[in-house]
Amino acid sequence: MSKTFFAEMLTRSEFDRANKRLEISICNASGERQTISISAAIAETLSSVLADHFQSHGTFGDLTKIPDNYAVGHGRHEPVVMLRFENEPAYGLTADQALDLGEALIDEVEAMTKVKYPARQ
Repeated sequence: MSKTFFAEMLTRSEFDRANKRLEISICNASGERQTISISAAIAETLSSVLADHFQSHGTFGDLTKIPDNYAVGHGRHEPVVMLRFENEPAYGLTADQALDLGEALIDEVEAMTKVKYPARQ
């Protein structure tokens, strides 16, 4: 029996016109990569399963949400830094919270630049 491959990132997807199959490459946290080739029927079933799950649960565990836009500003009537992602209600942060958040973001960016992530194709 094969061992479960814990995919963390989709690195490539390409339609093989000759065989009429979708090839998808995925990799795990260690950078190991596997490619699967699926038929249109499997792709349709997988799409249906994912759609059903999202409709019934509203979320899929801890998927990372990457906003298309964000805004940073300040409160008009309160001494807070306002932080808003997409069309969600804004968060009001105290000056100390905003400074802590800024420092934490910088620390994470510095750490992230040192990690070698698999190249996306």
